[in-house]
Amino acid sequence: MNARLSSLLVAGGVALVAPASLSLYANVGSDAPVVRSLALQGHEAQATQVHLGIPGLPGQPRVEVLTNPHRVVIDVPGVLRGSLVGRKDLQGLAHPLILKARLAQFSEAPAPITRLVLEVAAGTQVAVHSSDSGLTLDLMAGKGAVQARFEGLAASPAAPAPMATAPSVKVETEVVTAKAQPASVNPLADLPGTPGSFNMLPRLAASTLMPVANPEALQEVKPPVTPAAPAPVQATAPKASGSGRTIGDRGQRYSGAKMTIDLQNTDLVNFLRIIAETGKLNLVVDNDVQGTYNFKFTDTPWDQILDVILKNAGLGKEIDNGVLRVAKTEKLQREEEDRKKLDEAKALAGDLQTITRPLSYAKVADVAKITKDMLTKRGSVIVDDRTNTLIITDLPSRMGTLDELIQTLDVQIQQVQIEARVVEAAKGWDREFGVKWPTSNAGDAKISIVDSTGKTSDAPWLGPGPSWNSASAPRSSRYDLTGGFAPGKDGVTTISNPAGEFWFSFLSNRLSINAILQALEKDSLVKVVSSPKVVTQNNKKATILSGEKVPYPAQQGGAAGGAITVQFVDANLKLEVTPQITSEGTIIMDLNIEKAQADFSRTVLGTPTIQRKSIETQVLVRDGGTAVLGGVYITNNQLGSTGVPFLKDIPILGWLFKNKITKEDNAELLIFITPRIVRQ
Repeated sequence: MNARLSSLLVAGGVALVAPASLSLYANVGSDAPVVRSLALQGHEAQATQVHLGIPGLPGQPRVEVLTNPHRVVIDVPGVLRGSLVGRKDLQGLAHPLILKARLAQFSEAPAPITRLVLEVAAGTQVAVHSSDSGLTLDLMAGKGAVQARFEGLAASPAAPAPMATAPSVKVETEVVTAKAQPASVNPLADLPGTPGSFNMLPRLAASTLMPVANPEALQEVKPPVTPAAPAPVQATAPKASGSGRTIGDRGQRYSGAKMTIDLQNTDLVNFLRIIAETGKLNLVVDNDVQGTYNFKFTDTPWDQILDVILKNAGLGKEIDNGVLRVAKTEKLQREEEDRKKLDEAKALAGDLQTITRPLSYAKVADVAKITKDMLTKRGSVIVDDRTNTLIITDLPSRMGTLDELIQTLDVQIQQVQIEARVVEAAKGWDREFGVKWPTSNAGDAKISIVDSTGKTSDAPWLGPGPSWNSASAPRSSRYDLTGGFAPGKDGVTTISNPAGEFWFSFLSNRLSINAILQALEKDSLVKVVSSPKVVTQNNKKATILSGEKVPYPAQQGGAAGGAITVQFVDANLKLEVTPQITSEGTIIMDLNIEKAQADFSRTVLGTPTIQRKSIETQVLVRDGGTAVLGGVYITNNQLGSTGVPFLKDIPILGWLFKNKITKEDNAELLIFITPRIVRQ
């Protein structure tokens, strides 16, 4: 019974084994291959080819596509960048499909990785091939999203066939009810290590069972270790979506073969042996690892089971070159810190190298601040403002990264021309009617009469009336009855500056009536267009100002009798803008537009008021497009009448006893902005 259970257990352990993801690239020493060349092959507008020369290319590249801007990222593991490919080689990749190229040492330990980044035009399709001489990139113009893929080895008679991937095996378990057994029966007796109670028998799924003539021989069966060839990586630019997503979510983390297992009071070390067999890993367990646990998992990847169990036991793991090591977390942390210190010490060892890099567009002081963060502890940077040159001293292994950083920063910055138009329009309409009642024969109401002899004299007054607009009774005694009237008072029913007047007068020996009808109508339209324009570099603030300073008297000390000084207040048209060119060619602008002008129609002690109109906002506008930032529309309507009570309400005749005013004023303000990228 013991032998049978042991055989089934070992057979089950073998059946549980699934192909593990082996380390793709081993550590590479100082003899790692170096990038020898980078050249463009083919100059057709719609297609071209880039060759990255790496004699003895050790492995397969990883291809990825990034957006904003469109970039194709190619990581070549086990390869050193070196210094054979310089700025001229990168500039030699000039092509309509390639907007910018960068080559850098992405990492150095534990294995070096060289990264090639191509910023490409929209819709570009990239196919990557590998050979003994390096990588070949085929670029073709297309439509839609940028795509890149690895298509394996280039056609060659000597090219090895891709290695087959071992088929996955589904694993099931069978729970056996514990029964009384002799003390000598132990299902783990044939396994090295401390035995523990075990109440499950792993078996293959029914669809994969095969008859075995000799069950004992199953103990020696080992599945072939066939490293699976990594699947080609095809990266596609992500599509815009309105659904939410979790930042940093990389999808499924575990990819091991799934296990269904139920264990009670099982020794942890023995269970780790089963996991190692399933993952096809060698196992090293520290002496501090011990204890018995209960486990039950259903259709769970073995690597996820391993993480859960180790977390529950307060343990950590290391997987290196097919070896699984399990130890306490504190011990692994101390070892990791010691390794980092050792790696830092090794990285800082060696002779220093000094290079000079003159800059064309960037200021050395600005670049030096960024470069200092990339230096090692032994590195230093010196700035020469006179020649705009950086002098860098550091380890040779860092020079490639620093040189690429400087090339990225020292580029010509695009310029943007911003034109703003501030349009102001004012429209006014005014109508007034009034009546003037003169009280004497003077001014506009004076009447002259020419007699038969040709003599000119004032109109006669046949009675003792006091003034114009009066009446008197017939003379029947030595007393005369006289009276005067003024139905509309001057300044109330009249208008101050009429455009036209209609005068009428009625005279008799007993009655005098003299009135002047006044009327005014005004219509005005004023339009003011202000158009400031400024040119600035990308992400640089620009200001343009045009206007005047309005003087006004001010008394020093604020006390009566103090000295009078002249001070000034600004009345300007000002435009402040900071443009930012996006990767899509649109322009984001931070804007502050203000217009202030003096209004001399409203003054205080001779000082005019200042009318201010301003807007502060951020907008996104396409190149050459025009956006309406904002507008103000003001309408002022005024209706009014003044007159003598009761008399002003008499139909028709009521116009003689009142003043009527009708006014309508409209004011409109619009602000337009037009940015244009300056093409050089």
